[in-house]
Amino acid sequence: MKTHKAYQIANNFIPEATFDYHNLGILNSYEIEKYFNEFIQDCEFLGYKRILIITGKGQVIRPQIAKLLKQSRKIEEYKLAGYFNGQEGAYEVILV
Repeated sequence: MKTHKAYQIANNFIPEATFDYHNLGILNSYEIEKYFNEFIQDCEFLGYKRILIITGKGQVIRPQIAKLLKQSRKIEEYKLAGYFNGQEGAYEVILV
């Protein structure tokens, strides 16, 4: 089981890629997971390690992304974003 290793990610996180759910309209669970997996695959293909996923502060996308981050074998570490990256409306992620 993946642990939430917030203390290991540097405070000055600069993402190599960003995905923002805000402009996608209303999404169902399947679409949320589909976009997540596609973004992770694209980042892997491009060799990116540090990524930012912007979920917003709502109660639909954010909890599902937290669950996907925790379950994914492609995620090494993640935490809620810092001040300049969206705080509790985004996740700073390091890929394996």
